[in-house]
This record gives sequence, C-alpha cells and structure tokens, in this order.
Amino acid sequence: MQSIELKQSRVSFVCPEDLFDETVEQSVEKDFVLPDYCPDIFRILKCRLLPRVMSHTLNGRKLSFEMSVMLKILYESEGSDRPGYIEQKLHYSKSVELPEDASGCEIRLTPVCEHINCRVVNKRRCDVRGNVNIKVGIRKNTQKSFLSSCTGCCTELKRKTVTYPAIRVCSDKRLTIVEEFELGSDKPVPGAVIRSECVIIKGSTGLIKGKVVVKGDAEVCMLYTGESDDKSVCETMRFTIPFSQVVDVPDVDDSFECSADVSCLSCEIMPKGDNSRTLECEIVALVSITAVKSESCEAIEDAYSTKYETQLAKSQVIIDSTPKMIGITLSKSCTVSSGDEKIGRVYDAWCELSGVSARYDDSKNSYNISGNARFCLFGVSEGGKLIYTEQEEPFEQPLGDEYCATSDSRLSVRADIRSVSYVLKDEMNAELTAQILLSGQLTERLCCELVDEITVDTTKLRVKEQSCAVKLCRCDDKTDIWELAKKYGTSAKAIELENELADGTAASGSMLLIPIV
Repeated sequence: MQSIELKQSRVSFVCPEDLFDETVEQSVEKDFVLPDYCPDIFRILKCRLLPRVMSHTLNGRKLSFEMSVMLKILYESEGSDRPGYIEQKLHYSKSVELPEDASGCEIRLTPVCEHINCRVVNKRRCDVRGNVNIKVGIRKNTQKSFLSSCTGCCTELKRKTVTYPAIRVCSDKRLTIVEEFELGSDKPVPGAVIRSECVIIKGSTGLIKGKVVVKGDAEVCMLYTGESDDKSVCETMRFTIPFSQVVDVPDVDDSFECSADVSCLSCEIMPKGDNSRTLECEIVALVSITAVKSESCEAIEDAYSTKYETQLAKSQVIIDSTPKMIGITLSKSCTVSSGDEKIGRVYDAWCELSGVSARYDDSKNSYNISGNARFCLFGVSEGGKLIYTEQEEPFEQPLGDEYCATSDSRLSVRADIRSVSYVLKDEMNAELTAQILLSGQLTERLCCELVDEITVDTTKLRVKEQSCAVKLCRCDDKTDIWELAKKYGTSAKAIELENELADGTAASGSMLLIPIV
C-alpha cells in the first residue's frame, strides 16, 4: 500500500502514572525493663506505637528510608491512683527495590501501626510485639500526546475541545513548628506528657512567581501528669498554633492552578526542665504542593478523506484535571462502659482512626469513605481505681454531590480527629462524640478515545455513487450528520450548507439532500 505523509500536528500533555504502590512491613519487638524511678507494673492500660518516616533517599531503583517508632505505655501500679507512664523511641532502616529508576518522581511514605500487643512478664518488665505497615506510593509524570490537526488529501476532521495539563509541578517541604507556652498557676507542674495529638487545619493558599504561600492552624491537644501528689494527677489542655510557610516551586506563576495539602507527621510536647511550667511543642508537618498549568486545544475524534481510502489508529487517552481539595467534617458517637467501676472523674477522652479508605459506589454514583473509630476513655473510679476503656465503631461518609466525582475520578483521602467530647449517661457509661475531619484530593479524569494516527492511501480512490450529484435521505432520532457525510464521502459542512442547518442537526422525519462531491 502506498501511503502519503500528511501534515499532522501533535500536542503533548502530562499524565501522572503510578510507578509503585505497595506496602512494606516492619516488625517491632521490644523487651522493656522499667527504669528504676518508675513504679511497678500491675496492669497495662494502653500501649501505642507512633511511627514516623524521618527521611528518605533515592538511588536509581533503590529507595531507602529511616523511620522512628515512639513506643508509649500507660499502666497502673497496685494500690495507686497515679498512672505510670514510659516511652521509648525505636529506630529502623528500610529499603525497597523499585521496578525502574524513580528519579524526579513523587514519593509518598505513609506509616501506620497495624497491631500492637503488650504482655506483662513481671512487675518490672513487659514484652512488646507489634507491626508497622509503610505504604510506599511513587508516581511519575509521563509525557504523552494526542493528534490535534491534520491537513491534506481532502481530509475531514471531527474535533472536540480538550483541556489538558501542559505542565505539572509537585513539591514537598517539611515544616517544623516550635512553640513555647506557660501553664497557668491553677495547673499542676507537668511531669510526663501521656498523649499529644495535632490536626492541621489548612487556611489560605497564595501563589506568586516561583513560590507558594500556605497558611493555617495547628490544633493541639495534650494529656499530662502532674508532679505533685494531689488528687488532680492528670490534666488536659488544648491550644492552637497559627503557621505560615513559603514553599519554593520554580517556574510556577499565576497562570498555574495550585492545590496544597498539609499533614501532621509528628507532635511532641515536653517540659522545659524540672519543676517548670513551661512546655515546648514541636510539630513536624508535610506541605505537599501540586501546581498545574492547563491549556485547551482541539483534539481529533474521527477522520476520513472524501477522495481516498483512509485508515485510522485510535487510542484511549486519560487526562487528569487539577486536583481539587476536599474537606468534610462528620460527627460520630459511641457509648463506652467502665465495667463494674463507677466513674469518678474523666481525665481524657480521645479517638483513634484506622482502615480509612474510599470506594466508588456505582449504585449511588458517588465515593463512600469508610473506616474504624476507636473511642478511648481514661479516668478514675469513685474508689480511686484507674479506668481505661475503649470501644471500636465503624463509620461511613459519602463524598457529596458538590464534588462531582465519577468512577473515573481519583480520590486520595486522610482522616483526622479534630475534637472529642463526652457526656456521662450514668455512673458507668459515657457517650463520646468525635468530630472527624476528612481531607484529601479529588482528581477528575477525562477518558476519551482519540485519533492517534491518520493514514491515507492515495492509490485507492473512494468508491462513490457516480449516477447522481445528490442523494435524498430521511432523518430519524439517531441520524448523525457526521456519519452521513462519512458514509457518502462528502463533508458535514457541505450537508449543512445544502440543507441550511444552522446548528448542525436535523429534525426527525425531515429529508436531507446529500451532495456527492
């Protein structure tokens, strides 16, 4: 077959693709012996593993990262209403072999405590066994293209307007927030910080040439023990730290659309010296920037030559839009019981989330976000015995029609606890209510079949009706002007002009004149 090289033009766009998406496991084993200054263990109340990825390095196809795991144990000593508390930071190194060189790719490392078990060996020793899963997600920007124009050989084109990401820039920066604050005179001198949690509430995002300014608030809550021997042995405190961070993103200007996500990696609070009411809070957050410059052009859906035989090569093209930030707050309640003990005082109530995922529900044409919420209550009974109880409940939340998600959309979601309140229903039961903040990014995806290549055989003329100059065609509801023109080897524009069709459509039952050219 003799073919001719047509004048064809292509447009390049950026297509983010998953290079690697797997989970790496790290076992945590610790034979823990109490320091001399800690009281004996009678009963373990709560054991937690808080993992954090400290740093990562990429060398070709090998990804290595350093991880710390904070081990926290809250326990009861026999005959005492003062909780015992110990913590220790463990360090691990991991490496992953990738299928190809990931230089310049987006890297996401998300560690989650899968399970933890703490067993008392004797009054001075406990055995900890747990597991941390690190989700490794690597995404690369692949350059792809589609056909935008073709001229020559009497070629007719069916076009559609496509908006595509011409440039996509991603940048991550770790933000460290350090704040000192004084406790009031009515608060006990802090001993140990048992629990410190932080949720980032992102505010405004500003874009200037080469820089993105992200503002927001870090909402912190803490539970700590007092050093004095009075009955108020545990106290809670909440405070807010505003922040503003400038992230360098080269080559970005006001022609880009920008989305920013800020997540808390760790929150540590510690007293500044002995017998001091001054506390230092250190928050490490990850600021993730995605900036996209979008352009629009005409893409080719179909084509043919009115004179020669034509062959088309088509391909499925997936085009990602600029990520849209989502933010949903839902309320979830649960009743927890103290068992046989009457609740005397509640020191703290909190909630821990696990198994958070998003699934598209075809029956509702929407994403459904689900997970598990573990409600925790810590306090003391009327008889002076420490109480710790927890109850796990599942939760579900539809994404909502305002986000216009489809089955082709890509949704990444994160859940944080913004606050937990409680109400004592009776002497042994309390109702806890958690405000769960769902945040993340929704990326709409355009999936369309476009012409990838047009080949015209100039040695083969199209077989046409030679006995007439026009044909008469009756229209129905399914009549397509383009398909008629393609069938008879004429142009859609010629049919529209011949029949004075203003909008390119014909009424059902009407007769059309088809010029044979």
